[in-house]
Amino acid sequence: MQVRRAKIVCTIGPACDDQSTLEQLIRAGMDVARLNFSHGTHEDHARNFATIRAAAEVCNKPVAILQDLCGPKIRAGKFPGGTRDLVTDTIVALTEVTRDSPEAAPGEVPILYEGLAQDLQTGDVILLDDGRITFTVTKIEGDKVSAAVTQGGPIRDRVGVSLPARRVRIATLTEKDKADLSFGLSLGVDYVALSFVRNADDVRLAREITEAWGRPTPIVSKIETPTAIDNLESIILASDAVMVARGDLGVEFNPERVPIIQREILGLARIHQRPVIVATEMLQSMVTATRPTRAEASDVATAVFDGTDAVMLSQETATGNHPALVARMMARIVTEAEQSSFYRPLSSEQQGQRANIAEAVARNACDIARDIGARVIVAFTESGVSARYASKARPVVPIMAFSPNAVTRRRLALIWGIVPLPIDALRSADEMVDHASAYLVAHGFCSPGDKFVAIYGAPVGVIGTTNAIRVRVVE
Repeated sequence: MQVRRAKIVCTIGPACDDQSTLEQLIRAGMDVARLNFSHGTHEDHARNFATIRAAAEVCNKPVAILQDLCGPKIRAGKFPGGTRDLVTDTIVALTEVTRDSPEAAPGEVPILYEGLAQDLQTGDVILLDDGRITFTVTKIEGDKVSAAVTQGGPIRDRVGVSLPARRVRIATLTEKDKADLSFGLSLGVDYVALSFVRNADDVRLAREITEAWGRPTPIVSKIETPTAIDNLESIILASDAVMVARGDLGVEFNPERVPIIQREILGLARIHQRPVIVATEMLQSMVTATRPTRAEASDVATAVFDGTDAVMLSQETATGNHPALVARMMARIVTEAEQSSFYRPLSSEQQGQRANIAEAVARNACDIARDIGARVIVAFTESGVSARYASKARPVVPIMAFSPNAVTRRRLALIWGIVPLPIDALRSADEMVDHASAYLVAHGFCSPGDKFVAIYGAPVGVIGTTNAIRVRVVE
C-alpha cells in the first residue's frame, strides 16, 4: 500500500464546515484541520471543532486540529459604502482610527493602529491588501501623515495593512489572542500556531499560557516578518514546529527572496529536528478552477523535494468552490513527487552530533529497515517521541506509530511519514509485535514473508524508555 509521507493541512471555512464535506476532505487526504481565528466567533470555532472530531471518528482517522491565532494584524478602517478606489499618483491622508470610528472622509485612508504618526518616517512604504495597494509616506506633521499612492486600485473595509515591521509596537500575543488561546485550550486543540513571531520570548510566553492552563500544547511559529528571519534559529529552537507563512513574507520581502527564505527555514528546521509546514497560495487557482496551474504543481513538488513535513491549503478549502477536489489534487502532487527518482529527503542527523538513547534506537531502526528491505517501521509509543525521531531520520519506508493515547495519535498526524494507529495498553513486547503483525497484514501494508522493524521501550508502557529494536518476519 502506498503511503504519502508529507502531510496536508486544510483551512476550515464556510465551504467545508459541514460534516459531510469534512468527511470528504479527510478521505481526500486532510491530516490537519486549521481553524483560523482571524475570522469567526468562538461559537463558530466550537461548532467546527466538534464537527471535525465527529468526521474524523466516522472516517476512523486521527486528524489534528491546529488553532491559528490572529496575531497583531493591522487593518484598515471603514469606507463609505465599504469600498474606495485609490488613484495612482494622488496624495491621501493616513489617519489613525479605532474600531468605533466613523467612516473615512474623502481623501482619507483610516488605519487601525495606535501611534501611527509616531511609528512612521518619511519615505516609508506601506502596503495594503497583501501588497496590492502601496503608499509612500511623503510628510508627517504632528499626528497627520500624508502619503502618495504609488500603486492604486479598489480597496475594501478591513483589509490588512503592512507597516515597517521593525517599528511596529503591538505585542505578538494580543489580548484577543490570549482570549482565543484560552478558548482553544478549553476545547482541546492539538497545535497552536503563533502569528507574527518576532523572537523566542514570544514563543515562550505562549507556552507558559498553555502550561498554566494545565494543557501543554505544541507551538507552531509562523515565520512571516524580517525580525523573525533575524532571529530564525532561536525561534526554531523554542518552537515545536514552524510554518513558512509566505503570504506576509511576500509582503515584507521582495518576491524573489521568498523561495530563498523558504529553503533557509526548511534547512535550519531540519538540522534542529522541527517539523515545517509550507503555506500560502499553493493551489490558489483552484479556489475556482478544477485544475491547478503547472507552476502551482511545481511549487508543491519543490516543497516536497526540499523536505517539508506538510503543505497547507488556505482559501482553497476555506472558501473555494470544491475543497475535497483540491485536497485530492494536493495529495496526488505530493505522492507523485515522493515516488519520483528525484525524491531524496535528507536526514536530520549531523556528523559528530550526540544522540539520546531513543534517538539512536530510532535512527538505527531506520538503517536496519533499509538494509534488510523491511516494508515498514513500527513504533510503539506513548508520547510519540520515538516515532518523531524515526521521522526526522527520513527512512525509506513508512512509520506505523501504534499508540494507546488519542492525543498522541492526533499530534503525529502532522509529522512526515507517520501513520498513527490505535492500540490497547498492552504489557508485553510479544503481544505488541503480534498485534502489529496482524494489523499490517489485515490492512495490506505487509504480506506473509515480509519483514518489519519494531522499536519500543522495556519495560513496556513506561514513557521515555525506547531502547529496543526487533525484526519480525510476517507469518
